[in-house]
Amino acid sequence: MTIEPKPSSWNWNARSFQFGARNPNPIADPASFWRVMAQMATIGMAVIIFGAFLYVARALLVPILAALVVALTLGPLSARAVRSGWPAWLPAAAIVLLLAGALYVAAAILVEPASDLISRSDEIGNTIKEKFRFMERPLFALRELQAAILGGSGMKVEVNENKMLQGVVTALPDIVLQLVLFFATLFFFVFGRQAFRRYVVNMFGTREGRLRALRIANDVEQNLSAYLITVTAINIGVGIVVTAITLAMGFPAPLLWGALAFLLNYIPYIGPGIMHVTLFIIGLLTFPSLLPALVAPLLFMAFTFVEGHFLVPAIIGRQLLLHPLAVFLSLAFWAWLWGPAGAFLATPILIMAIVVIDHVYPRSQQMLPD
Repeated sequence: MTIEPKPSSWNWNARSFQFGARNPNPIADPASFWRVMAQMATIGMAVIIFGAFLYVARALLVPILAALVVALTLGPLSARAVRSGWPAWLPAAAIVLLLAGALYVAAAILVEPASDLISRSDEIGNTIKEKFRFMERPLFALRELQAAILGGSGMKVEVNENKMLQGVVTALPDIVLQLVLFFATLFFFVFGRQAFRRYVVNMFGTREGRLRALRIANDVEQNLSAYLITVTAINIGVGIVVTAITLAMGFPAPLLWGALAFLLNYIPYIGPGIMHVTLFIIGLLTFPSLLPALVAPLLFMAFTFVEGHFLVPAIIGRQLLLHPLAVFLSLAFWAWLWGPAGAFLATPILIMAIVVIDHVYPRSQQMLPD
């Protein structure tokens, strides 16, 4: 009597582990395939060249684009003033004067505490070094490892106050020129709003193209106005809360930290994170122990959690909220390309791009099956 072996689940076929394509189907028209690849390569080279242009011309493009964003945000307000009978130059001049006045007042209020902190940089550095003395042994081991690998004595950081002052003085004319370019461009954008819109619309030859361009312009203005004006109001509240927290806890220059929180909150994700670290460092400089230094960043973290998950969606509305991945990638790209200015402009640029794409390629409302 022969006993046949039972089929086992451990039996396998060696052919199932072969790598490579299964049932390959050759391309029916290789010429068409390579023609598409050539077109994609051309588009890729054009994108790279355009990116290089954006980087090289950032000193010119950043103030112009910032002025365009502000002009589009305040465009409906200026249009309402013109419809009320005001001359077009009056709301343009009023917007420029208000922004310039707000910038001057902020600089006048914050320059003294900022300069005081800069003058105490050596003292602050020694205090931070004293608080993190427990990190000396790991850092020393890291320097020894770096010296063993690189064959040198490690990297030394030397701060020269004269060179820092010289760098600030050298960069000051460029900053002034960019501010002048920003305010001049903003005035002419707001002043010539109707003529600029009319020119853009008339660039299209068909009635359908003109209507689409007009709808895009209107939607860009409405979306930017709804988003940026509301976010600015929310950021003012964030600045007030941070000022109150730092003032109650005895931090130096509470107005400075409130203004910093107001500005950084325009940068999604990264801005609040920088503010958490800043409050922690200032807490270390203010208090002798670690636990009190954690109070301010924890309070701010709780506030930003409520603000980001409940306050902003309730005020702005779900329809204006952007996908987090799209916001993060836009922020990473423009911050890499243009630095801090690009980080501030990343979300407005993303909003304008999404509006244009939605009009040119409307999104389907079909739902995928679960």
